[in-house]
Amino acid sequence: MIIIVPLDGRPIEHFKNYNDLFECITTTEHMKRVAKKPDFQPMNWSFTIHAPKHVSALYAHTQNPSAALREAFEEQLSLIEICIGDSTKPQHIVLTPNVNMDYLKKKWCVDWCTWHHLLVREGWGGIYQSLNTRYR
Repeated sequence: MIIIVPLDGRPIEHFKNYNDLFECITTTEHMKRVAKKPDFQPMNWSFTIHAPKHVSALYAHTQNPSAALREAFEEQLSLIEICIGDSTKPQHIVLTPNVNMDYLKKKWCVDWCTWHHLLVREGWGGIYQSLNTRYR
């Protein structure tokens, strides 16, 4: 069980696992981009998996490709692109069988919650541990 505790007194959110939290956050970020409200400050939080075909296009349009982008292009592999508030400095990770996707998604979720002043607590049976400082 994952509990998200806002620091401003809003109601607590509960999630069965990090996949559910991840889906909630990615949907929230997508809706922000679609809404384009006048008071909206663009902060790009995204977690994208690019298929090899899209990696080729991405590589062709990038002036200074990262080592991971270059490797994914040359080896025709998928690429994970993680943006943590700044789309001009994405983190690229070549998607190979040894990549721990659960860890990457969990860390991204905790980073997103921390940025948005939300405490992340994980636990079962009434015992919860705060995770906001663990993934730094």
